[in-house]
Amino acid sequence: MTQLKGIDVSHWQGAIHWRKVAKAGVEFVFIKATEGTSYSKLSYFKENAPKALEAGLKVGAYHYAKFATEAEARAEAAYFLDAISSFSLNYPLVLDLEENKKAARKQALTDSAIAFLEAVEEAGHTAMLYTGKSFLENALDESKLMKYPLWIARYNSKLGRSADIWQHSNSGEVDGIRTKVDLNIAYRDFSNTIRSFKTLDRINACEEPPSIYIVKGGDTLSSIAKKYKTTITSLVGLNGIKDANKIYIGQKLRVR
Repeated sequence: MTQLKGIDVSHWQGAIHWRKVAKAGVEFVFIKATEGTSYSKLSYFKENAPKALEAGLKVGAYHYAKFATEAEARAEAAYFLDAISSFSLNYPLVLDLEENKKAARKQALTDSAIAFLEAVEEAGHTAMLYTGKSFLENALDESKLMKYPLWIARYNSKLGRSADIWQHSNSGEVDGIRTKVDLNIAYRDFSNTIRSFKTLDRINACEEPPSIYIVKGGDTLSSIAKKYKTTITSLVGLNGIKDANKIYIGQKLRVR
C-alpha cells in the first residue's frame, strides 16, 4: 500500500527551512492559502509555496471554509482560486471544512461544500475535502461527497475508516520547522492525478511559443526573454513584476 509522508502548515509554523524538511523525508505539503473571502496571512502562502516546490516537495493548497450557503461557498472558491492562480501547484486544492458556526442544516452545508469543490474542479484542479472524522459522519451527508478525495483528521492510533489521507497528529516534529506541525499519511499518490499541472507541462513542451510560461529552476527573466524573442521590459510590464531579479519556480508568466 502507498504511504507517503506529508505535513500541512499555516502562518503558525512561521519561517520554514524547506530543504531541511525535504531531507527529513517529507514528500508533500498542503499550505494554507485563504480563509473565508479575506485573509490577512495570504503572504505566507505566496512566500512558501515556491520555496517548497523548489525543494522538491509536492505542494497543494487549502482554504479554510466559513460558508453556510452555496452562494457563500462559490464566493469563497473564487477568492481561493484567484489567490493561488499564479502558482503551478502539483498536489490537490483542498476545502478545509471543520466547523458549522452558522448552524447550517446538514444538507445545506453539504450542498455548499459541493458547490465549492465543483468550482475548483471546473477551474481544472483536483479538488479534495478535508474534515474531521466525527464532523464528516455527523455534520455532513457523506453519501453526496464520495466522488471527492478525502483527507481526514483523527488523532488516534487508528484512523477507523477509509480515507485518501490521514492527518494523524497535530504535534509532530520535523527538521526545518521550529514549531509543532500536523503530520499526514497519504495512501494515494496524487501527483499522478493533477490535471492542471500536466496541462501546464504540455504548454511548456509546445514547439510554438505559448502565451504562458511556467518558470523552472535556473530560469531568469533574461533567459526567458531570449527564448521567446521578447524583452525583459515587456515581461515585466505583462506580468506586473516589481523586481526583475526575483522570479520563482512554478510562477506563471505571460510571454506575449
